Amino acid sequence: MSYTKREGRFLSADGVTEVYYAIYLPEGNPKAVVQISHGMYEYIGRYEREGTVEALTQAGVVVCGNDHLGHGYTAKDEQDLGHVENYRYWVEDLHTTNQIVRKTYRRLPYILLGHSMGSFVARDYMVSYQDIDGVILSGTSSGNQPLGLGIALAGMIGALRGGHHHSPFLKRLSLRGYNKAFASEQDEHSWLSSDPAVRNRYAHDPFSTFAMTCQGYREVFRLLAAVSDETWASKVPLSLPVLLISGDADIVGENGEGVREVYGRLEDMELNELRLKLYPKGRHELLNDIDRDTVIADLLAWIDEVI
Repeated sequence: MSYTKREGRFLSADGVTEVYYAIYLPEGNPKAVVQISHGMYEYIGRYEREGTVEALTQAGVVVCGNDHLGHGYTAKDEQDLGHVENYRYWVEDLHTTNQIVRKTYRRLPYILLGHSMGSFVARDYMVSYQDIDGVILSGTSSGNQPLGLGIALAGMIGALRGGHHHSPFLKRLSLRGYNKAFASEQDEHSWLSSDPAVRNRYAHDPFSTFAMTCQGYREVFRLLAAVSDETWASKVPLSLPVLLISGDADIVGENGEGVREVYGRLEDMELNELRLKLYPKGRHELLNDIDRDTVIADLLAWIDEVI
């Protein structure tokens, strides 16, 4: 192991929850900080378990991240998994983690890496704060889904069953069709990764197999709608380096087409440093896919350029 782990908690922007965070310190003098904004049904410790933390710290990068409200060790109990009252709390908690880490590493380049739902949070962060030096968006979405319908359904079910009701129906709806292209593998999580071992660990992880609450799903849909609004790209600072990565077999990014659309929105704004890389046959979790070493090498090369 090439890092030292520090853990802590802080009061969430919701005013009641203690948010869990972790900082992974490399041996020797670090060259940059990468803050991870994890996706739905996961948590920062998963990036430690699956090897991303090890790979980045070996390259001299400080890695940090917090478990979003309703996820991982931030969730107070099983009933709290998947619940958030307002998606803005996720954004504000990212900022608090940023401030904690910056107290120690004030002069290092600071990169925000957002994956899947975490990329939606990162996209909101990009237009809310000016305290990052680069953004990597992994497995993001164009927001072409019927988000208005999703918001309305989640609101209706929540009104009937309560906002804290865990809704398997909404989970099935949100993931509908994701595994269709991989049905022959007979594994409902094949859309995530081409590595069966990764999928097996995911399937047996209680922090990854829950259903969000009605309010939680509603806020995810609201968040994606907000960062898919036509005005979002116009608010991104032109000097902020942005890298979009996705697999061309990632259903969340519409097999690359949705990611190209997000890239196009930013390109129209003429950002100074904007790149897109699609990985052939790559699935949703590039950092956990078979070609993960290539992906990590590409991220480190881009980080070096930002530095």
